[in-house]
Amino acid sequence: MISAEALHIGPLMLPWNLLFIFFALFILSFCSRAFGQKLKWSEQMTQQFRDSLWTSLLFGLIGARVVFVLLNWQAYLDNPIDMLKIQDKGFQLSSGILIGMVWFLWKNKALSIKIKSIFILIFSMIISVGILLKPHPKQDIYYPALSFTQLNQPQVQTPINQFIGQPTVVNLWASWCPPCHREMPVLQQAQQKNPNINFVMLNQGEDQQTVQSYLHKNHFQFKHVLLDMQGEMPLQMNMFGLPSTLFFNAKGQLIERHMGELSPAMLQQYLNKISE
Repeated sequence: MISAEALHIGPLMLPWNLLFIFFALFILSFCSRAFGQKLKWSEQMTQQFRDSLWTSLLFGLIGARVVFVLLNWQAYLDNPIDMLKIQDKGFQLSSGILIGMVWFLWKNKALSIKIKSIFILIFSMIISVGILLKPHPKQDIYYPALSFTQLNQPQVQTPINQFIGQPTVVNLWASWCPPCHREMPVLQQAQQKNPNINFVMLNQGEDQQTVQSYLHKNHFQFKHVLLDMQGEMPLQMNMFGLPSTLFFNAKGQLIERHMGELSPAMLQQYLNKISE
């Protein structure tokens, strides 16, 4: 499955930007042998160069995470352990690439500026082409023309576009989904802190009794809980896997989408965007 955010292989989700970086480093590693032969590098020097490429990736990822955490440090005060939960995809990509490049240049300081510039140019070109070619969501996506059953009033169908007028978070979830369960307190707390934002908990494929029992058992309280029995919303919005979250502004325009578990810091970034 292919979406605007990632390549989906079964339960595995591979973000496009990370795939492009891996591909660029693989090409550079392949090219290093040809350059090494032409410039008469020793086998050890060629291997050191290749190692520097992959350690650059490691330090770039670490740096991207550290910068993201520093920029959102207040969101981590209550639960510092969340800093280690990289599954929220909280990375400052541009900072990570810069840190990785600095590490690469330092590890290869013995090489001429010309050679290093050529490799950086190749890397930049591959990343740029990848970004241009990756799937892009349709421009100006708005609420789909769908209606869903209200949890507490099964006879009532609620059009999803009724939330136009306020920024809205639509969370796709299920009671059997562990990451959905882990992010529930995050969403509940955000709902309490942001009364000007709608939080719509759109359950996927479960009946009224199952959903009510789950929410009651875990003491979760949400103002808007709807049932999507046929999985229409993810099909319409091209979302794969649970949990998935859609972020709409007050005009009903889709601003961001997130696949996977949300951390408080990542959620706050999205809330800021739809509140602008």
